[in-house]
Amino acid sequence: MAEQSNNLMPVDQEPKGLGSRICKAIMGVRWKVNWFVLLGLVVVGILFYMLTSSQLIDGAGSLRWKPVGLQGDGHTGHHMYSTWPDFDTEPFINKAFFKGKCAPIINYTMSNLVQVKKQWAVTKDLKCRELYEKFVSIFSFEARDAPLKLPTKFMTKLKHWLGDSDELLQQAYNQEVIHVVSEYTREHTIFNSLRDKRPVLPPAESEDEYFNKLLAETAKNCDFCNYKENTAEHIFGRLESKHSFTASNAFKLDTLHALVAPKKHDPLHWTLEEFLDLFGLVGSWLKKAHAYYPNAKFPSLIWDVLPKCGASQVHPHLHVMLDPERYHGQIEAWREGAEDYDRDHGNNYFTDMVNIYSALNLTVARGSAVAFANLVKCFSMGMGLPPIDVEEGKMPAYARIITRGYVTDIRTDISSLELFMAASVNIDPYKTMHTIRQYIEETNLNT
Repeated sequence: MAEQSNNLMPVDQEPKGLGSRICKAIMGVRWKVNWFVLLGLVVVGILFYMLTSSQLIDGAGSLRWKPVGLQGDGHTGHHMYSTWPDFDTEPFINKAFFKGKCAPIINYTMSNLVQVKKQWAVTKDLKCRELYEKFVSIFSFEARDAPLKLPTKFMTKLKHWLGDSDELLQQAYNQEVIHVVSEYTREHTIFNSLRDKRPVLPPAESEDEYFNKLLAETAKNCDFCNYKENTAEHIFGRLESKHSFTASNAFKLDTLHALVAPKKHDPLHWTLEEFLDLFGLVGSWLKKAHAYYPNAKFPSLIWDVLPKCGASQVHPHLHVMLDPERYHGQIEAWREGAEDYDRDHGNNYFTDMVNIYSALNLTVARGSAVAFANLVKCFSMGMGLPPIDVEEGKMPAYARIITRGYVTDIRTDISSLELFMAASVNIDPYKTMHTIRQYIEETNLNT
């Protein structure tokens, strides 16, 4: 059982005599103040009920503090979940139908989605109307004018930042800012197309030089390269595969907090076999952990690569957690949003996300998997896998991935804006999808 918090005293360790002192104090009051006696009894009754609630009684009926954790009662937190319709990756409307019937815009870009939405809103086609209602229920999508005035001296500097382009300078005077809010997950993203059009200057040090030097320096004393001696294990042991191994995080964030890592030190140059081996071992560890702790059912994964992204070690590694109550953090927010969407519409949220992104030509599908360029932000990689032996609120395997910029850039790409307000995204999602499709074609992944 998890260690009890130092600031929580078990009920059966309350100072003896407390109840008797309260009773004596009440009985000592004169009968002419019966109302005070009644009030005191009510207060004592409320306190007694609170102390003997189900959170504080063990199976034998004795009073004791019951910490939340792997010995819990299996409830999935405070949010009640229902069984959703099955997840389906087959789009309700394909991009050809959408472009012909719903919004016949020739060039699809983030900026042009403003016009797409206007055309889509007045379509007469019933299937287009149905999908539009889903789109506006999930997303608030608004373009706002953002004009500005430039002093002559600063105008010259800004023009230089824009690659000395007169066209881009004119756009700077009358900018368009697009706000996208996911109404069910409460994520907020801001796009400014001018940011995407700025020339990108190469870093002072080439990324290859930086990476090769970093790789050589960190390999000398890498704990993960000598994992059998320099990493901890879970009490049910370590798992290994041909290319990967598991370890217990030495500074744990939960009872079941694993590190799953490849055996080689290089975080960038992988084979498909090594990648599949790594995630196969993730699945094996989850089965082993669930067998040891049957109440643990909600798997979450996170992954950062290289210091720029926040990785504590250059040696690649995933953090895997299996929780008895809920997914961790933002992943549970995705699930809560999907539950609210099911209550409002009776549809699977993730299915309708695929439908919307497919219609907008922002997806790539391979077999039963589909990738899409999200209209709302994410950082590094976070993933929720389907819960184990739970049908209510059953998420599909859902991962969110984003690049973090030049590895040599000392500036952080996360600020108070992203932490407390909204994500400012510089890359048009249509460019992202073009890059993914091009990579798939070049590497023959489509076969």
